[in-house]
Amino acid sequence: MHKDLLDAAMTTPIATTPMATGEVPSLISQGKTHVLLWAIAEDCMNQARSLCFVATTQPTSQAEWRERHHKLVFTAVKCLVACSTLESPSMMQVDKAKTRLRLAQILFEETESLDRSEAEVDKAILIVDSIEGSAARDIQLRLYDLQIQIYVETKRFRLAKNTLKLAAKEAAKQELHWWMYQFYLRKAHVFFLTNDVAGSLNTLNQGAALAEKRGDFDLKMAFWIVAGQYSLMFSNWDHAMVYLRKLTPFMDQDHVLDITESPQQQQTPSTPTRHCDSKQLRVFFLILYISCMLRCGNTTKALAALTALHSALDETRPKDADELQGVFKIPLQSLLSRPQEPQALQQGQHQGLPPQQAEIPYIRIRWMSFSQVYCLTYLLSGICSKADMTQPMKSEQFLIEGIKVVDREFSVDDFATTTLHVRGKQRWFSLLMMSMLLHLSDVFLLKFDLVSAEETILKATYWSKVCGLWDVFKWRVSLSVGMMMQLGGRLDEALEWYSICTSHTADSHEDPEGYDARSLAMINTALIYCGDRHFNMQKVKDLITEAKTRHASISSTNFRCALHIVDSWTKEGLIPARQHLQEALKLSSTLLNTQMRSLTLLLLGNVYMQTHDDQAEKMLMTGFVHAAKTGNMVVAAAAGSTLKDLYLRTSQGIKASQQAQQNKPVLDTVDSAFQLRHLDRLVHQGQPPLQAQTATTMATAATSTPAATINVVR
Repeated sequence: MHKDLLDAAMTTPIATTPMATGEVPSLISQGKTHVLLWAIAEDCMNQARSLCFVATTQPTSQAEWRERHHKLVFTAVKCLVACSTLESPSMMQVDKAKTRLRLAQILFEETESLDRSEAEVDKAILIVDSIEGSAARDIQLRLYDLQIQIYVETKRFRLAKNTLKLAAKEAAKQELHWWMYQFYLRKAHVFFLTNDVAGSLNTLNQGAALAEKRGDFDLKMAFWIVAGQYSLMFSNWDHAMVYLRKLTPFMDQDHVLDITESPQQQQTPSTPTRHCDSKQLRVFFLILYISCMLRCGNTTKALAALTALHSALDETRPKDADELQGVFKIPLQSLLSRPQEPQALQQGQHQGLPPQQAEIPYIRIRWMSFSQVYCLTYLLSGICSKADMTQPMKSEQFLIEGIKVVDREFSVDDFATTTLHVRGKQRWFSLLMMSMLLHLSDVFLLKFDLVSAEETILKATYWSKVCGLWDVFKWRVSLSVGMMMQLGGRLDEALEWYSICTSHTADSHEDPEGYDARSLAMINTALIYCGDRHFNMQKVKDLITEAKTRHASISSTNFRCALHIVDSWTKEGLIPARQHLQEALKLSSTLLNTQMRSLTLLLLGNVYMQTHDDQAEKMLMTGFVHAAKTGNMVVAAAAGSTLKDLYLRTSQGIKASQQAQQNKPVLDTVDSAFQLRHLDRLVHQGQPPLQAQTATTMATAATSTPAATINVVR
């Protein structure tokens, strides 16, 4: 989740106290023109934020939103520039430093003037360094924090790390623990961007330990959630599950979630002393939980958490511009219990209000915006439902609606200023759109709608080119095209596309989706080599051995199920084949994967038929009914044809005739989809269609889950 994971927002206005009309001449006569300029600048920024809120919630109501927003930001900048050059005996050095800090913040957040922002920060640091005592201590730390953000944006990570050391040392020296939290988050983020997983997790653990020591419970939860998300994006599933086990007792107030696979794995206290009351933190915990559950194949648990996520989102509707942008407050209990501390950050001072009006001290956390979480939930809902093709198709509905919402977000951003934040947000939505389109193409493949699948893949390709994401998604597009070709019986072309996919993912060790895509392309290639047209059992064994080796340390239910099906075709003897298929049937039930279940029933029926087992009819009939009900027409056609052959062999002519009548609409659908290809070649000579259906089913089960989706963020 890169930048949007946790961006603790300490950039607050200098002064927001409204002034009476009579105060303006009084301030000027007292030589406090800078206070007036501050107030005008902040009033302009408040208006700009209000416009942003209205334009985002009601895109059609603000036709001239961009121009007005620009003017307001420009006015605020001009006021602060005038203030920075003002010569007045009442304007202290601290005031000059504040002015340049606020100017730098606005330039950084609302314009593209990174160089100008950095120059203002440097000037402000020189002013602060000349001030003796602790008067400018908070200003100094804010300047360091902004400087770190600039270094990160310009990819000068060494300078960012050096500044972090300096800032953290100063915060620790003054025992300003709220600033220490901030710098722990910044440091973990920098480690994350430089692919230092150990450094990132160690830093977050230090932050969680400090929060626990200080009694800041919600912050400890936040550190753990971020650590779990980083683990997920680093493909370190063991660490992600460790953090989930820590979090679940505190987050699962209704006791509907569980991540314990066996009694030996249970390491969390059964009776936590308290539960996390933050609804926003619960939302991010549920996203992490669903991602991990999908990854390890616990679809039932993922669906339970998805229901909880929908409810949590309904309870966290944004009330203002800050909440809309994903900013929420975490109270600092350590300050609340010790308000007499001189170091304590008073809420009133934080907002420019008189200290006596201060309420609960807090820090502001910036995570994903509400619209980002909302759209991500659509994607998660589509993925959770993708294996279940029972009509109406929930997965297709979720993904299509999600694509509409993401497209609407782009139309809103068309009115926005061209800032780093907007560009980062648009890239985030671009990556999310690509993920939605490619998952939707999988859904169309599973329902045997090749025309819609092709159209969706073309849209995804166009989108990736327009948004400059082709290098990121070329392997995924290649895999989708390969599966479409394989399902359509164009096996030579499918092999070429799978080869392209494996070549694109040759160095994909740090990319979990790319790593899985390579394995999936290998399994699908093996399926083709199992068929008559490209039969090469040695190649099949080599490919499957490599795929098993690649995933030996990752206990993925999805891949285990897929490999059991392939093993049933490659192992010599009907008894081993039956054993593998029985295991695959259990796993497909756990995954709630209707497509995989239909296919396994078909293959089991074939095995039982060859061994003259009485269960053959039951397996084939169940597979036929199940496949037809869930739109798996290829498997339904194969199961129906095999069942008819079974009746003819056993001299059950009436049943054979009845089955032939039931097969007709299924065969017509398959015949139309394959563009009038001869059905006998597809069913009897063509393990290709069955293998192709296996490929797309495995794609549904094994496609990397929201870890990769979360990793779509800049």
